Amino acid sequence: SIWEIADRTVFRHEGSYSAYVLARAERSRREAVTEDRRQNILRKELAWLRRGPPARTTKPKFRIDAANALIADEPEVRNRVELLRFATQRLGKNVLDAENVGVSFGERTIFQDVTLRLGPGDRIALAGVNGSGKTTLIRLLAGAMEPTQGEVKRGLTVRLAHLSQDAVEIPGHLRVLESLEQVRLQTSVDGRAVTAATLCERFGFRGAKGRTLVKDLSGGERRRLQLMRLLMDEPNVLVLDEPTNDLDIDTLTALEDLLDGWPGTLIVVSHDRYFVERVCDMVYALMPDGSLRHLPGGIDQYLELRRGEQGQDAGPVMQQSGSPPPPGAVLRAARKDVQRIERALERLTKQEHELHEQMAANATNYPRLAELTDDGRQLTAERERLEAEWLQAATLLDV
Repeated sequence: SIWEIADRTVFRHEGSYSAYVLARAERSRREAVTEDRRQNILRKELAWLRRGPPARTTKPKFRIDAANALIADEPEVRNRVELLRFATQRLGKNVLDAENVGVSFGERTIFQDVTLRLGPGDRIALAGVNGSGKTTLIRLLAGAMEPTQGEVKRGLTVRLAHLSQDAVEIPGHLRVLESLEQVRLQTSVDGRAVTAATLCERFGFRGAKGRTLVKDLSGGERRRLQLMRLLMDEPNVLVLDEPTNDLDIDTLTALEDLLDGWPGTLIVVSHDRYFVERVCDMVYALMPDGSLRHLPGGIDQYLELRRGEQGQDAGPVMQQSGSPPPPGAVLRAARKDVQRIERALERLTKQEHELHEQMAANATNYPRLAELTDDGRQLTAERERLEAEWLQAATLLDV
């Protein structure tokens, strides 16, 4: 017998050293397949959870628990201590200080007596209803306008990049890759050099798409290119005003991954709650009285404050329009189907757990392992069938 200690686990192998090497290679292969599948499921579940309020009310407990388990098993998305060290080296101690600033247009006051101090490595989100002054405040911080009262101080080493909601003209005769290389040939992400071509790949301009003329790009693609050009310029303070507009999930994921290793100060205004919670560490809200309030409880605390102000749920409830609601009998049948399928999925989850235990116990018994693998495929197919049925029934309840 050969006993191997790896990943805080003892693996027992019967037979010669050659048999052990083969068994270990097979175990590594299975682990790689399992990890790839887990990562794929994780991406799909996060995308599924991102879809928003219309489906949240009827999401089954089994899927929420499974998604939360996958997310909980993920390591911290970024090393905050290391990023703070890098940010301090690049920025020093003083970054942006807005002291008692206010903005008025004629008799209308947007906000007043607002004080906000940002240090190296701070990642903040600005929340507030439309018209509360979020864009005005970040334009003040970016130096695009001056306050009518107070003062904004910027550190001497600040290199600020501002992604606004306004379209920025990029020479139309350039190709996507050329327009990036015009800014810089390569940049640094997470301490590693990233070329313009690599950044194009990460943001969806793959292959021939990277040679597309800028004038032939759609509005969303131009916004994506605008963002990449800002990142290529290696700023140490990044101000993003609604950065998720016109971005698909894959591009959002690429942006989130890039920001994870970005050592600088980040200011975000976005209606995408998931993006805010993913890339920011602090939330500030512009309140109806024109003041700025730090919310340690994040977006949840902001929504609670909004509910208290309005006496109802904050934000509009998204509903499907254009079709009448199903009759009561159909809804009752759909509700029963959802409950029945959820019970079946719970039983299926237990069967899968038992199967995985059997596979682990028979890791070196290849004939038995092959049989168990076939059983696993059947369970997976059954799960996909049940989930498809559940989604069909849940859709009726969401109408």
